[in-house]
Amino acid sequence: MFKKWWVILIQGILMFILGIFIFRNPAEVLTGISLWFGILLLLTGITGVFGWIFGGKEHRESGSLLWSIVSAVFGLFVLMNVLVTMKAITVIFGIWVIVTGFSLIHSGWSMKKESFIGWILLIAGLLSVAAGFMMIFNIGSGAEGVAVILGIQVIIAGIAMILLSFAKKAITGAVKEKIKFFQN
Repeated sequence: MFKKWWVILIQGILMFILGIFIFRNPAEVLTGISLWFGILLLLTGITGVFGWIFGGKEHRESGSLLWSIVSAVFGLFVLMNVLVTMKAITVIFGIWVIVTGFSLIHSGWSMKKESFIGWILLIAGLLSVAAGFMMIFNIGSGAEGVAVILGIQVIIAGIAMILLSFAKKAITGAVKEKIKFFQN
């Protein structure tokens, strides 16, 4: 699949479009993440239970069976309570953004006398802390925050794939020309 440069180009373009979709539909993206999380937990738990049942008696551990059952039950809980899961995800992301903000504040505070970059880090840290609290206490802001982080990631990956496709095309063309030169 990766022999043709244009396949990578198409994948990059599709990822870029997906990134824009993520930005435009934050609630749907957060709902999808929550559903996938629940499905993965449920399937992981069920697979663990079947693995325990069909495994040899010497490989059966009560701890792994218990963990598999808990995973499956938690997966069902997540699937039946998508809104609660969405809130939990936004709280986790909010805490992550707050911790990152305090780290930026700390770095900026120590650098502010040496360079204007310290002030930029300080301001970015304060904004991150405010955004983190907004994510925690407002599910709409949280969904937008998750979508922004995920959307940026997907768009950057799409741009990187587009650039990779052109680099691959150029390198492949140069190698083919060198082969033809040495064959003649």
